[in-house]
Amino acid sequence: MIYSITFNPALDVAIFLDSALEPGVIYDRATWVMRPGGKGNNVARAIRQLGGAVVAVGFYGGPLGRLLQAELEELGIPVLSAIMDGSNRLGLTMVRGNAVTEIRTVGSPVSSAASTQLLKQLANQLGPEDWVTISGSLPPGLSEKTVDVWVSTLQPRCRGVLADLSGPALVAAWDAGAILICPNRAEYESVAARIRPSPTQHLVITDGASGILWQGPDHPSPLHIPAPPVPVKNPVGAGDVFLGALTFFLHHDWSWAQALSEAVRVAAASVTTEAVADIDLSLLSALPKPPIT
Repeated sequence: MIYSITFNPALDVAIFLDSALEPGVIYDRATWVMRPGGKGNNVARAIRQLGGAVVAVGFYGGPLGRLLQAELEELGIPVLSAIMDGSNRLGLTMVRGNAVTEIRTVGSPVSSAASTQLLKQLANQLGPEDWVTISGSLPPGLSEKTVDVWVSTLQPRCRGVLADLSGPALVAAWDAGAILICPNRAEYESVAARIRPSPTQHLVITDGASGILWQGPDHPSPLHIPAPPVPVKNPVGAGDVFLGALTFFLHHDWSWAQALSEAVRVAAASVTTEAVADIDLSLLSALPKPPIT
């Protein structure tokens, strides 16, 4: 099984405009789509789209929390949750052509008691053949110390914890022994001096249309895997699709090189869709396999 952790879930709404966004203008013909979001839930949806079994792990509260859980379960993704005070947050993505504007509201606080409760639930059902992903921002009440405790607890109990975080939380995941961290270039550059070389961990830096850089235990010098060129409609969530696809292929015992290369293809097939982190499976079969150089 794959468990995808979202510390700060959100209901994501993508709105598609036919003209530039301007103050004071009413857009009464905009189309829209809604998805259960937060980076970890995007990861879970990608795994499910590829045909994998995944459990969404997170904190939920209020009307949006109930809606988020119902939407995930409607997609065939069971939820392992703890209740938080307040409500989950809302994410808005405004799309016009290939121009994207994101608005992310602040999540409600999560208590240390809720964090401990959910971690215990997950640790008790985690098995040695399972994989875990941790993605996204931290809500008020949680910190990099939370990440340290979660990764330190879960990594020895499963095949690997893969983390897509930023700032101190990213460093905490690496220092706690996550088998992989997967920041984008800006996230990595902000903490690069604090990421110590490791003989057992994988560092993957995502870089949009340029693809990824991969530094692993068997090659201390980074390798490049370019992304196939595709027409871009909405690039939001491509990194989450990449992580979900990577974990899906690792769970099916692909080598790291094979899994990373195929995950780049899957991520490319997601930016051609209008919604956040949706995969165009028909396009995927036509994309070339990217080389590793």
